[in-house]
Amino acid sequence: MGITTGFLLFAVMLMLPAPAGMSEPAWTVAAVAVLMAAWWVTEALPLAATSLVPLVAFPLLGVATPREAAVPYADPLIFLFLGGFVLGLGLQRWNLHRRIALTIISWVGTQPSRLVGGFMLATAFLSMWVSNTATAVMMLPVALSVIALIERDRSAGGQAPEHAVGRRNFAVSLLLAVAYGASIGGLATLIGTPPNALLAAYMARTYQVQIGFAQWMVVGVPLVVVMLGLAWLLLTQVVFRTPAGAIKGAMSAVSGEIAGQGPMTRPEKLVGLVFIVTAAAWILRPLLSGVVPGIDDTVIAIASALLLFVIPSGSDKGGFLMDWDTARKLPWGVLLLFGGGLSLASAISDSGLAEWLGQMLGLLGSWPVILVMLVATLAVIFLTELTSNTATAAAFLPLVGSVAVGIGLDPFMLTVPVALAASCAFMLPVATPPNAIVYGSGNLTVADMAKAGVYLNLISTVLITGLTYLAVGTLFRVG
Repeated sequence: MGITTGFLLFAVMLMLPAPAGMSEPAWTVAAVAVLMAAWWVTEALPLAATSLVPLVAFPLLGVATPREAAVPYADPLIFLFLGGFVLGLGLQRWNLHRRIALTIISWVGTQPSRLVGGFMLATAFLSMWVSNTATAVMMLPVALSVIALIERDRSAGGQAPEHAVGRRNFAVSLLLAVAYGASIGGLATLIGTPPNALLAAYMARTYQVQIGFAQWMVVGVPLVVVMLGLAWLLLTQVVFRTPAGAIKGAMSAVSGEIAGQGPMTRPEKLVGLVFIVTAAAWILRPLLSGVVPGIDDTVIAIASALLLFVIPSGSDKGGFLMDWDTARKLPWGVLLLFGGGLSLASAISDSGLAEWLGQMLGLLGSWPVILVMLVATLAVIFLTELTSNTATAAAFLPLVGSVAVGIGLDPFMLTVPVALAASCAFMLPVATPPNAIVYGSGNLTVADMAKAGVYLNLISTVLITGLTYLAVGTLFRVG
């Protein structure tokens, strides 16, 4: 159905004349954009397959040459994300990410509310560097083992909560802490979630403005800290009030998991060192560029990835910290989706479609800026409950960028909140992979997720709008 709908919309638009004031190339690009948006939203084709449409459609329709259509697929920001993916795989290959998570959890104690906070913090930290899906998959078994302790302790007459409601509230809160922590943590860095990287690539290609890794963290980290705190309060004190009292055996279970990993291995230490050096280089890049001309975040990311391929692991298995069998697990489809989104964005700009859209939506210029931001953020947050966050960002960033220019706003004022909002879907299992992963455990219902998620969606809308309204104009600017 989705394939047919997309084709019909595309064909009808091509048969109709262009609207007044719009050039034929712009109308053709609009038809391709509608086709891609229909397929992205319905997922009629794999997202990566739809992302290849510009390579075929633009040359055949005379919108761009094959070279012009293909160049965005090799944008430097795509290689930044590629390097980040390899670094994340390095952590996963040697299980360093699991050791980090368990260590953080061991610091927080065994009270239910503190355990929920510890799981959320550990998941969020890992999600800053590793894909949110991989983070959720890794954290779920640990969470389930803690939940199992409650049932075991209850059966033995121990210190578990006396009421079934309290036990269930803790279980649901803990699982949602994993799902929400994975989604929220990715907001902190450019490589944490695809919409962030798409934003950086779109702004660099369309407006020739670079977003630095550290520069983004100035906005992302405070937002994540506040959102994590509010999400924790919402889960443990409002929606699913967790019981007081320590959970017997919880700390021994976590300690047992840590002990089961044995002493920190040489590969773990080496990967950890590369990780720390890479993160420090990203943060200190403005200073490093004065010493090493030409260095940027992409160069740092690829250099770190290459280091993993050339540093001997020192393990009994031999080999290096990274091998190609592991690297083949990279989410290549996500990188193609970046390229397709950027190719579409370039065509929207070059054909004049962006300018036309901005002029047509100029009436929004009479609205207060913060209201325009609020409406855009709210719309994207609830739309991405049903669509991929990456596809939503790829489709909406060129649109809101054009609208911003048309109403006299800096494009950052709308593109930043839209990119952040695309990763804030907390209501439904289908909204994000972490939501689906914890729902698949069978320990919570859709109603549980929606009950907490609707509040968190609204909280995210207010936080994203407020923070970007206050900070974006100072930190980011076109021209």
